[in-house]
Amino acid sequence: MHWEEITIPGPGPRMLWPMAWSLLPLIIGTFLLYKEGGLLPIFLLAFAVMLSFTAVWMGASMVPGVIDMPVLLMSPVISFLMLFQPHPYVLTAMSLVAWAVNYRTAEKLSSYSGTRWRVEWDPKEPLPQIEGATMLNHRWAARPLMRIGDNLVIGVRDDKRIMIQALKPFEVSHIAESE
Repeated sequence: MHWEEITIPGPGPRMLWPMAWSLLPLIIGTFLLYKEGGLLPIFLLAFAVMLSFTAVWMGASMVPGVIDMPVLLMSPVISFLMLFQPHPYVLTAMSLVAWAVNYRTAEKLSSYSGTRWRVEWDPKEPLPQIEGATMLNHRWAARPLMRIGDNLVIGVRDDKRIMIQALKPFEVSHIAESE
């Protein structure tokens, strides 16, 4: 397999502004929660969680298939649960945990730089059976095909060329013997 390196815009810089701006309502909401109470701090905490979720959503849309759905669903669910006005300590813990998970997810997404690896592929051929890979499709399609550890392999069309694209190249020597 002859891999060629390409450069595409990475998700890191686009996630920076929403993630940074989400700190302001998080800090102000936490301060107001213990000083005055009421609905304004709850709104600010929920807004901070959803703003950090926006950063993760933007990154996940640039690197599809890397983040699992439960991680993406956590922020809207926690923001909705905040409306039931739990104890301030629980409310603070919920918002901080959701923000921390969003931060870790954004950090993971930004680690995928703008470098991808592509190799031409005949769509009539079945995909190779690779030891330790989670197969999402057994034939080529323009969507995620398999996951080898943290390496996501997807099918792409580049003009008239049909290719598979990976975050890191993998070697043919890792291909398991077909039975």
